[in-house]
Amino acid sequence: MRVTSINGFDACEASFGVPSQTRRSDQVSGPVLLLGVAAGYLALAQFVVWLNDPVSVGASFWPAAGLSLALLVLVHPSRWGWVLAGVALAEFGGDLAHGYPLDATLWWTASNCIEPLVGAALLRVWANPGGSLVPVRQFRRFFGAAVVAGPLVGASIGSIGTTLMPGNAGIWEVWPKYFVGDALGVLVVAPLLLCWKEQRIERHLAETVALGVALLAMPVVAFHTWGDVWDSALPYLILPLLMWTALRHGCRGAALGVFATTQIANWFTSAGDGLFASTGAANGHTIILLQIFLVITAVSTFVLAALVEDLVDRTEVETRLQQLASTDDLTGLPNRTSLAVGISERIASPSSQGVGLCVCDLDYFKVINDGLGHPAGDEVLVEVARRIRSCVLARDLVARLGGDEFVIVTDGSSASVEALAPRVIAAVAVPMTLSDGTKLTPSITIGIAHSNHGKDPSTLLRDADAALFRAKELGRGRFHRFDDQLRLQVVDRLFIQTELRDALANDDLYCVYQPEIIIATGELFSFEALSRWAHPTQGQISPDRFIPVMEDIGAAGELFTHVLTETLTAQAQWAKLLGFHPAVAVNLSARQLADDDLPGAVAIALTRAGCPAQSLWIEVTESALAAKATTSNVLLALHDLGVRLAIDDFGTGWSSMARLAGFPWDLLKIDQSFVQALGGPNQYADHVVSSTIALAHALGIPTTAEGVETTGQLDRLAQLGCDNAQGYLFARPSTAREAITHITADAQWTGPGTPTLATWRRMQTSASKRPRLTARP
Repeated sequence: MRVTSINGFDACEASFGVPSQTRRSDQVSGPVLLLGVAAGYLALAQFVVWLNDPVSVGASFWPAAGLSLALLVLVHPSRWGWVLAGVALAEFGGDLAHGYPLDATLWWTASNCIEPLVGAALLRVWANPGGSLVPVRQFRRFFGAAVVAGPLVGASIGSIGTTLMPGNAGIWEVWPKYFVGDALGVLVVAPLLLCWKEQRIERHLAETVALGVALLAMPVVAFHTWGDVWDSALPYLILPLLMWTALRHGCRGAALGVFATTQIANWFTSAGDGLFASTGAANGHTIILLQIFLVITAVSTFVLAALVEDLVDRTEVETRLQQLASTDDLTGLPNRTSLAVGISERIASPSSQGVGLCVCDLDYFKVINDGLGHPAGDEVLVEVARRIRSCVLARDLVARLGGDEFVIVTDGSSASVEALAPRVIAAVAVPMTLSDGTKLTPSITIGIAHSNHGKDPSTLLRDADAALFRAKELGRGRFHRFDDQLRLQVVDRLFIQTELRDALANDDLYCVYQPEIIIATGELFSFEALSRWAHPTQGQISPDRFIPVMEDIGAAGELFTHVLTETLTAQAQWAKLLGFHPAVAVNLSARQLADDDLPGAVAIALTRAGCPAQSLWIEVTESALAAKATTSNVLLALHDLGVRLAIDDFGTGWSSMARLAGFPWDLLKIDQSFVQALGGPNQYADHVVSSTIALAHALGIPTTAEGVETTGQLDRLAQLGCDNAQGYLFARPSTAREAITHITADAQWTGPGTPTLATWRRMQTSASKRPRLTARP
């Protein structure tokens, strides 16, 4: 409430304080909120009355306008009624308690309720519901809604009540002072409450203390009476002080500075002291001049503060974007971009001992993600990142390369880098318990590369990757160092990978065939098709070099199709020359055992070539069977076509007895490493081969021994009861035209290795008790 007389403003101003938990006022019940608003309003009213008691001058601003608006902004619109009811209760009761007429009291009560309602509603309409002063466009909206529109409405309504008081001036004399007083009240009080949710600009404590002292001392000096000359100049010293506050402390500092300055100025002016207490006092212009001065000062301060915080926001956004571009969000470690920069910097100025790189890859991380979920996987990554960081020095760089790969960049000798790897492996392998109670023991594999002569960062990282790949081949949970031998392997692998696609397209890959001979009869059992690569410039490239690469790049299926087609074509041509279809064998990659389309592709190839399915053998290595748990469907479908199945390289893998006994295998091939060791001093190989043959025969499966090179090995195999033999003793792999050179029309082998009649007679005798295996289906 406010009463204005002809001689000046005799005011009794009421306002309320804001509870310490205003931001959580939505949790307070409505009646409690109402009573709190009313109590605070009345308490501040008594303070304003006391402030203006010394003389009949009146306060220069109306704090109730700012406090009411701030509370409406801070609470949910559904609770505005309780706030306005508290304002109305305090205003109406206070006015009546001071003996003001009922009609004037009603107008003032309506004014103080409608004014903040208009401001808060417009702020919501103008997309600034929180009353933000930052950036500048938001301050413009705040100024237009809360400082201009709301006070215009409030002054228009409240001035009517003031003019109803006996002896008061007309409405056009009261209205300007009413409007400017409300506008200043909003500028002084509302930002003081609303700016606490804005960003805080951190400054040194000494500067903050100095600013606080200046804000209290300077207004006292500026608004005190020192003489005519000083009284006119000193108030303008407030402007640079408030500018400093806005520049260094943003909107929070500006709100405190404006509030302190306004309170002190109002105190001295009310007490009849200072420039604005004497200027225009004779003609009643004291308050309006002070109001104009303070409004201009406050608006200038807040505009500058909004500009400063806007710039700070943009700087922080740019800084944050730079951090996002260089930091991994999950672990907080530098990302791939920062890693490249870090490696380059260290290589550009390496220490005397060089730069070391460790590429670390979590083992079986996909199992964790698939089995426990991605949140658990993220938790593991964060903990592993922490453990790796704890193992290195502060100057070392630890980055997340992506997925489950981490990289350590360190200065030091090759030996020191190799000493770091076991510490990291041991730290990661400590059991961990996830937030859901799941316990697991992670493991990590590390590849190491070292350079002391300015190697390119990408090359160094590639070398470490190659070492990591080699470490995984040797067994996970270990480390491997990149060396010259591995460098040659990497270069060769890159060459193979680059040239392989062209080799398939240009038919540089071709097949050679090696015969398998029935030991007891000397007949041809089958031809095994083997892939070869004739490179136009490098010459012959061995299968050991290009087949693993083909499997890694996913081209094993293309190779199988190529070999199968060429082999069946050769078989069809042999049938025309020999009068029967010699059996042929094609090797199947482990990656194809899960291909459900494979049986259909084999059936189509057999149909196109016009070859019987029984004449085709598919060979699968024992290690492939052990690695693939779900191969039965594909192999059974092939067997149902009539294709015959063989286990290759038996004895080198870990296939179970149940897998061997529970599947309709047609042949078991004994690995050449055992054959070549036959007749050794401890007869270990003899026992293994003898047991394997006995096991296969007990299951009704014939056997073929690979790698037979001498007549002694052949004799020993015959004595042990082996059915077939394959190796250089009979023939090296040869082209399709040369392969049948020593095959007769009745399938007899007449080439190298044909035993003497006495030798064959011994072999036939040892094999007479076994079922006779024929070469032709």
